[in-house]
Amino acid sequence: MADLRLTPSTRVLGAGSATSPVPVKGLKDGTLFTADWLARQALEGRVVIINAGTGTAPITSAGAYVNTTPDVDIRVPAGVLAIPFNIQIGIEAYGTTALFESVAAIGSGGTYTPTSLDTFTAQNARTDIADQTFGITAGGTGTGAVYMDDAVEFMRHQHNKMVTIGTADDDSSIGPSQYNWSATQTGIWPIMYNTSTFTRLNVFMSCQATTGFVIIAMVFPELT
Repeated sequence: MADLRLTPSTRVLGAGSATSPVPVKGLKDGTLFTADWLARQALEGRVVIINAGTGTAPITSAGAYVNTTPDVDIRVPAGVLAIPFNIQIGIEAYGTTALFESVAAIGSGGTYTPTSLDTFTAQNARTDIADQTFGITAGGTGTGAVYMDDAVEFMRHQHNKMVTIGTADDDSSIGPSQYNWSATQTGIWPIMYNTSTFTRLNVFMSCQATTGFVIIAMVFPELT
């Protein structure tokens, strides 16, 4: 018979300052109760949500895919570990009938969108520390960016013909208006970290005059 105890984290919301060991919880058959890792990070104030477009104000895409015009460009400072784990893209209108591509990629360096037309809201998932965003910058739909070094794409949705059926005189089948990506579902965990330069996350919702909304969730684990 084992008596398992652990030292509680004082950073979790509502934990207080007590650090005395507490019993591990479990079932009578010995199965342990464990907290979801991402949920714990959120409780510790280490999850940030970025909104590109909010309410009834969508963003307009930069057009067909060009890697120097990301619709969302997120810059993470050097020495900060960040992991995007959920991306949601909601399309309001596709513009002209054309190829649609949604792409997400990470990399280091390059040039962050210098003439960004949009500055996006980044906010901690904990409302009591909403402005704690680990020094990231978020913008997009501009020009003049230089694509990242060692870039790797980890998300792609593609359709060879998309239209807004509600307004278009077209006999196409209705295509999706929501594109979701999850690290936990795909098993792909994009790790953003570099000690000497900033890292970036680029998201594209590429189609002429497409309007929509992008929600990105990122976790910033503690470096130990």
